[in-house]
Amino acid sequence: MDLEIGGRRALVTAGSRGFGLATARRLVDAGVSVALCARGRDDLDTALAELNTRARASRGDGAAPVTGDLVDVTDPDAVAGFVASRGPADLLLVNAGGPPAGRFEDLDLEAWRAAYTLTVESAVRLCRLVVPGMAARGWGRVVVVTSVSVKQPVENLMLSSVLRPAVQALVRTLSDEYAGRGVTVNAVAPGYHTTSAVERLIAARMERTGCSRQDVLDGWTGEIPAGRLGDPDELGALAAFLMSGPAGYITGQQIVADGGWVRSTF
Repeated sequence: MDLEIGGRRALVTAGSRGFGLATARRLVDAGVSVALCARGRDDLDTALAELNTRARASRGDGAAPVTGDLVDVTDPDAVAGFVASRGPADLLLVNAGGPPAGRFEDLDLEAWRAAYTLTVESAVRLCRLVVPGMAARGWGRVVVVTSVSVKQPVENLMLSSVLRPAVQALVRTLSDEYAGRGVTVNAVAPGYHTTSAVERLIAARMERTGCSRQDVLDGWTGEIPAGRLGDPDELGALAAFLMSGPAGYITGQQIVADGGWVRSTF
């Protein structure tokens, strides 16, 4: 399927692995020039080498690095400045990873503040820096990676279960304000996928319960109708479609990708 975004420019955050890298792969294959943001330079360089090899095959512009930490309030401005120097972003993937696991009594106020900065404030800052320019040009696509915790609280993920719904409210409100100016804003809500973040959740549950890694995996897959964890590339394909030309009439949506784990009807 032609995504009709060849030649456009994208900013992908947390792009050196997991969902960010999976989305960047799809965008590069579609001929998009990608600014890839991540904290760790080694992982970023590895991801860039892969993406630029793919770009040569697709005759696209490839990817360029942006080293930044979205928890540092100065970094999103630096990220946007880099993108502006290459040309304004038409596509934005807001993807900051998730706050740490923990139950209510395990989390002090500083943990809540840090989680707010990572999960909510970074999304607001990135959208403020990029979305008005999209609207001024009359075209843009924003996709925000949230979590199934928006639909259904997840055990031991107190911070995510409380703060992710605020990000979904941001998505819905932005979509109302910008739909008439050519900008769509949507969220993808992943369940359990084979990512480093899920590996950290596995380790936390093993420590808390004394279960083996396989026991944890068996417990999760037993609750997932699909009977398996997701592949990050599956979510990357979904995010890339929502950034496409043909997806121009889809906005304000939260699309859950969880193999059927969430039992909610709505």
